[in-house]
Amino acid sequence: MAKKEEVGIVCPSCNEANLLVRSMLYSIPYFNELAMFSMECPSCNFTHNDVFSAEQRKPARFTLHVNDLKLLRSRVVRSGSGTIRLPEFGIDVEPGPTAESFITNVEGVLQRIMSVVETAIGFAEKPQEKTKGAEILVNMNRAIEGEFPFTLVIEDPAGVSGIIPEDMSKVIIEELSIEEASQLKGAPFWLDTIREDYTSKK
Repeated sequence: MAKKEEVGIVCPSCNEANLLVRSMLYSIPYFNELAMFSMECPSCNFTHNDVFSAEQRKPARFTLHVNDLKLLRSRVVRSGSGTIRLPEFGIDVEPGPTAESFITNVEGVLQRIMSVVETAIGFAEKPQEKTKGAEILVNMNRAIEGEFPFTLVIEDPAGVSGIIPEDMSKVIIEELSIEEASQLKGAPFWLDTIREDYTSKK
């Protein structure tokens, strides 16, 4: 069910109180209900997407060892505060100031990261960097074909991100300690204010 909201929330970019917020509710096993919302400011063209849970969640780490083609279809929720780790590829994707959320599957995560690796190869100056990037792309393509087992880890200090396979026994879920959560990069500071403002105006 999609619900469009047009309320006078202050834009974090230009400080005009006409930020448009649109939301869509997702009912996801284990997570129950999540709200994906997009923000757009007609004054300065600022845009941002994020996902949040109506309930308070604890900092968490989800770990899935992908050794079966079926697991590539496992749903993945990545909030603006989620860190993605692919240890076999030597890749960590940490949220930056403009990190956006998405809901996809494991294969979709690989495809997103492959596009980033392709861009990095184009900007690489050293031959060994280009070679390493090409090796990563080859192995990611093998992973999508089910020929390269790998591990997907998602850590989120807000507890909103996660990995949801059909068989939840395939995923390891751990609560992060305060120390572990504090070392992770989180969502931009202004997001909490917008979430609170948006929720209060619903």
